[in-house]
Amino acid sequence: MRIILSDRTVKHIIGRHPEVKPYINRIREAVEDPDLIVRGSRGEFKALKWYSDLHLGPKYLVVVYRKSSEKEKIILTAYFTSSISKVKGEVVWRRQP
Repeated sequence: MRIILSDRTVKHIIGRHPEVKPYINRIREAVEDPDLIVRGSRGEFKALKWYSDLHLGPKYLVVVYRKSSEKEKIILTAYFTSSISKVKGEVVWRRQP
């Protein structure tokens, strides 16, 4: 699987969500090994991964992406949330405990 995270997208993420900057390297990890995947209302997907070691305290990293093909995902943005219920859309996959 190819995950595309362009320089332009990194600048967008840092500009809109500066708290993500120290964790840019975890964006690909969240897409490759998510805890939960949500399908948004516009066809986008949201990969959520729980991190307990953040300077902000424990939170989910939410990475929004589009599939350009079955083997390619283009990252649109990323942000943190403390509540899954704030992430809008339909849960399409959940890691089994």
